[in-house]
Amino acid sequence: MSADLPAATVQLADLPTDAASAVGQATINDRSPRGRITGSEGKTVRLRQYARQVDRALRERLSGRDIPLVLAAVQNLGAIFRSVNTYPHLVAASIEGSPERLSDGELALAARSVLDGVNQERLADWRERFVERRNQGRASTDVAQVARAATFEAVQSLLVDMDRVIDGRLDETDGRIEEAEAAGAGSYGILDEIARRVLLAGGEVLAVRQEDLPDASPVAAILRYPL
Repeated sequence: MSADLPAATVQLADLPTDAASAVGQATINDRSPRGRITGSEGKTVRLRQYARQVDRALRERLSGRDIPLVLAAVQNLGAIFRSVNTYPHLVAASIEGSPERLSDGELALAARSVLDGVNQERLADWRERFVERRNQGRASTDVAQVARAATFEAVQSLLVDMDRVIDGRLDETDGRIEEAEAAGAGSYGILDEIARRVLLAGGEVLAVRQEDLPDASPVAAILRYPL
């Protein structure tokens, strides 16, 4: 799923369709003795086996990525999956209840609600870190200073107003801003260029609404070192 497109199903190789087929049984509710496990103990063991197979299938798809993974599951199976999950970006909050009763669109809507909470927590942590770094001379909301820092690869993390546009140019050597009265062939979006330079230097860029930025500035930056 994404912010503004319909939910889409992703096909995963070796993803089991259900818990029973994953463990080679007709049902996981069989209460007859099988080896050393029976009843509810056996069901828990088989659900854990199922969860591990799901985790392996996801691992191949998500390896090396850092996108958030939202879990939709009934409570007991959700807890079992979390106990075997190996993906580090599994979101702490879940979509509760049986996902089989929800359409892809309803799942996506519920996931967006979960991710809104994750985003707010992330921004709260960012602002706390920003205040700490500002006291150390390693943070700024001054556009000219942030442009200069981005040019010198000094920006570790950047918040940028996704709705604000400032036309002009940035000097390639020192990041000096030359604002333009209007968009034209010789100008471009200064904030976009600042974000581009931060990304090229391995920094983090978060596009946010104006109300999420400190000091009512269109940018806020945490620096790798003081300038």
